[in-house]
Amino acid sequence: MNISEQIQLWNQVVIRVLDIRVKRVGGGDEICDYVTPASMFMFVANGRGELWTNDEVWLSERFHLIHIGKGQRITVQSADFLDTYMILYNASLPASALREFHMMMQTDNPFMKSWAVSPSEPLVMLEMLETMLTDWQQIDNGQLDKEKNMKDVHELRRLKAKGEFIRFVHATLQEQMEHAHAPSLTEQVVRYIAKNYRGMISMEQLAQQMNYTPQYVSRKFKEQMGCSPIDYTIRLRIDLARKLLCDTEATLQEIAAYVGYPDTVYFNRMFKKQTGITPGEYRKQYQYIGSKDTMNKPNLSIVAPHPAMYHLNGNDIHYQLMLGGGNDMEIRKKNLLAMALLCLTMVASGCGTTPEGANGKSGATKSNQVKSEAPANIQMRTIKTALGDVEVPIQPQRIAAPAYLGTVLALDVQPVASDFLLMESPYLEGMLDGVTDVGDSLEALVELKPDLIITNINKEEAVDKYSLIAPTVAMPYNSFETIQEEMRYFGDLLDKKDVAEQWITDFESRTGKLRDEVQAALGEGETVSIMQEYDGKVFLFGSKSGRGGRIMYEILGANPPSTVPEHMLAESFYEFSLEMIPEYTGDYLVLTTKSTLEELQADPIWGNLPAIRDGKVYLWTESESWFRDPIAVEGQIDNLAKWIIETAKTK
Repeated sequence: MNISEQIQLWNQVVIRVLDIRVKRVGGGDEICDYVTPASMFMFVANGRGELWTNDEVWLSERFHLIHIGKGQRITVQSADFLDTYMILYNASLPASALREFHMMMQTDNPFMKSWAVSPSEPLVMLEMLETMLTDWQQIDNGQLDKEKNMKDVHELRRLKAKGEFIRFVHATLQEQMEHAHAPSLTEQVVRYIAKNYRGMISMEQLAQQMNYTPQYVSRKFKEQMGCSPIDYTIRLRIDLARKLLCDTEATLQEIAAYVGYPDTVYFNRMFKKQTGITPGEYRKQYQYIGSKDTMNKPNLSIVAPHPAMYHLNGNDIHYQLMLGGGNDMEIRKKNLLAMALLCLTMVASGCGTTPEGANGKSGATKSNQVKSEAPANIQMRTIKTALGDVEVPIQPQRIAAPAYLGTVLALDVQPVASDFLLMESPYLEGMLDGVTDVGDSLEALVELKPDLIITNINKEEAVDKYSLIAPTVAMPYNSFETIQEEMRYFGDLLDKKDVAEQWITDFESRTGKLRDEVQAALGEGETVSIMQEYDGKVFLFGSKSGRGGRIMYEILGANPPSTVPEHMLAESFYEFSLEMIPEYTGDYLVLTTKSTLEELQADPIWGNLPAIRDGKVYLWTESESWFRDPIAVEGQIDNLAKWIIETAKTK
C-alpha cells in the first residue's frame, strides 16, 4: 500500500490508544517470541540491537522508529541494552465507511504491516513520546482518585493522550513520506536467508542477489552480525530444529529434512556443534518446557533464540488463540496444525531437497519460493498477470475467486470459494450454492483444494502465500479499460472464450440501444456526476468505479462536468470538500446515500443544488451501487438508463 492510501485510511479509522510503556531490553531481559496484541509503534531511544518481526529484521539503533502490525511475532535482542518506547493502539473502520476502504483494509491492511523510519527530528518525536507517557502513567497509576470528577478527568486524560497520539502519527507519516527507511545490505541479506535457508545458499548467490561482490557482502555482514552469512544460515536451521524438537513430535529424520539437512548424520553433527548436545538429548531436556509469559520467554538453549523461523507459524488461527487466551499445549497444537497445513502444500507442490555435498551445504530446492505445481496429468499453459507470467491449468476445475466473483459467474463457472464482501451482492442472489466464504484464511482455502486462485491483490508477498496452495492470477480491479476486456481475459483464463464472446455480443446489442436513447435524451452539453455522501464526507467517482461510474461514463457515454479535474476522475474514488459540491455537480446526479430526497432537499448544502432541487437525482444505497462486475452492471444499467430518459422528458 502506498503512503497516500495509508493516509486516507488513517483519516477514516477510529483510533483507541491501548497502552504506552517504556522498556529496557538487554542484560538478560529480552523480548522473545512476543505476539503483539495490537498494532504498535516502537521507538528506539538509546542503544542498538536486533529486532525481528516475523521473518523481517531491523538492525535498530538510537532514534529508530518501527511500526509493528497486530499479531506479529517479535523478538528484540541486544548485546548491551536498548531503550524502547512502545505505543499499542487499535484502528478500526466504522461500518459506514466506503467499501473501498474496507477492501483496502482486507487486502493490504497498513495497521498490520511492519516498516521503519529514521526520523529527521528525533528529539521532537522523543518529546512527544515523553508527554504521552507522562499522561498515560497518571491514568494507569490512579493519580486522579482525589479529583472531584474523577471519571471525567480520567476520560479527558485519555482524550488528551489520543490527541497527542494523532499528532505523533501525523509526524510519523510525514517522516515516512520523506525519509522512509530502506533495508540496509545486512538486513537484506538476513531477510533473504530467512526465506531461503532450506535451500542452497552460497556467497556467490547472495552477492548476485545484492549486486555486490562476495567479499564486500561477507565483510559488511560480519561487521554488523559478527559471523558470516553461511554461519548465520546454519544458526537459523538449528534454531528451527530446536523449536520443532520442543513443540512437535516429528521424527529426527523429518525435522532434519525440513530444515534443509536430508543427511541425518550430518544434521546431528551440526546440531551438537551448535548446542553442545545431540537432538535427542535436547528433546528430552526441553520438550514442552515453556512460559506463558511470551513477552519475556526464557532462553531454553545454549544458542540464543532467533525468530527467523516464525514465518512458519504466522497464521491467523495462532494469533487469535494467543490474543484470546489459552494454555501452552493448545498453542502448540495450533502451531503444529499450521505447520502441517503448510507442509501439505509443500508436499503437494513437489518441493524437495537433494543431499548435501561434502562442503556441508544443503542441496538446492526446486525454487527459492515454494510454488504449487499441478499433478503431472494436468496440462498447463502460461498467462500474463499483473505480477508476471503464471503457469495455470488449461481447464481449471476448482476456482477460488476472492476477487472477480461476478465475472467468474458470468462465464458460467461456479467457484468453490470467494470473499464475503463480494458474496453480499444482491445481484448474485441464488447463484452462490457451493461457494464458501474463506475471507483471508489460508487454512480454509487449503481445505477446499482449489486448482486456481484469482485475486486483486497486487503484492508479491501476499500472492506468494496463495501460490503455495494453487496457481494464482493477480489482477487489480482497474486492470481493464472496459468490461468487454475483462470478460475476454477471464474467458481465456477459464477456458470459456465462447461464453465470453457470446456474453459480449448480447451485452453490446442491448447496451448499444440504451446508449443511443440516453444520448438522444441528454441535451447538448448536459453532464452527469457520480457521487457518494456519508458522515459529512463526499466522494466523486469516475469510469473505473462502481456507484454507476462505469455505466454512465464507459457504457452509456455520459460526460462529467468540465469543472471536475481529470486526476479526480482517474482515481477509483476521490474525496473532496463540501464547498466544492456545487462546482462538481452536473445537470444530473447519481448519488449513493442513506438519505431520502426530502432530507437532501432540506439540507442547506445539498438542497441548493439544481439537480437535487429539481429532482434530477438517482438515489441508491451502497449495497446496490458498489458492485461493478458484469452481472451487477446488467442488473443496474436498465434502471439508470430509464431514469435518465424519463427525467429528461420532464425538462
